[in-house]
Amino acid sequence: MSEQTTMNEQEQKMPSKEEVITFLQEQIDVKKVQFELQDINTKLAVARAEELKALQFIAQMTNPQPPADAVEHTLTEEDLADNPQLKEQGLNAGDKVLIPKEMAEEKAKRSLKK
Repeated sequence: MSEQTTMNEQEQKMPSKEEVITFLQEQIDVKKVQFELQDINTKLAVARAEELKALQFIAQMTNPQPPADAVEHTLTEEDLADNPQLKEQGLNAGDKVLIPKEMAEEKAKRSLKK
């Protein structure tokens, strides 16, 4: 009798074909929603990254940093004579500008030779 009871329990536990199909369809619906959520999260992450990139660009444009190899130089009359475009830009002797380090070193060597 025990075997018969066990068999009856197994038969009762076996879902019907329709129940299996319904269960699987529910799982498909859940996975579709999960997929849509993941797609939206990905698009959101890309949009945030683009926003940060744009903010960084704006910060660089509004607050430019001098090149790492630039040094400050005070313009002389000689500089203005050698570079007339400086005068055209409204610069005068005594104004401070940034120049490449190599240019400053060349200038220093030339002034030592004089």
